[in-house]
Amino acid sequence: MTFRTTLTRTVAPALTAAMLALGAPLAGPAMAEEPTAPVTINDERLEAFVTALRAVDTLEQQYTATLGEVETEEEREAVIAEANEAMAAAIEETPGMTLDDYVSILQQAQADPELTARIMDMLEG
Repeated sequence: MTFRTTLTRTVAPALTAAMLALGAPLAGPAMAEEPTAPVTINDERLEAFVTALRAVDTLEQQYTATLGEVETEEEREAVIAEANEAMAAAIEETPGMTLDDYVSILQQAQADPELTARIMDMLEG
């Protein structure tokens, strides 16, 4: 198995999870249901996105583990709210990235295989 195959098998699910993390059960009212306006994606912006994506992925893994330990719906909702806040803060604290830009790039990547490939290439590096 080649490095790229191994990476694709490990990073692609992480990228998918991160793409869904803010739009799936961890999504809060701050996340728009409607698509955001596309942003121009140059290498600098994409590097900022990848940095934020890595931070979100780390948080998603941590909070997913925490969710597995909760016993009540109230605890689950509290963990989800905390995760949403932590992920949004991590994105906003990434130089050159805003939450709106992050969501826009995620949406564009979901629809654009070439953009997804660029992100995967940057994640490899």
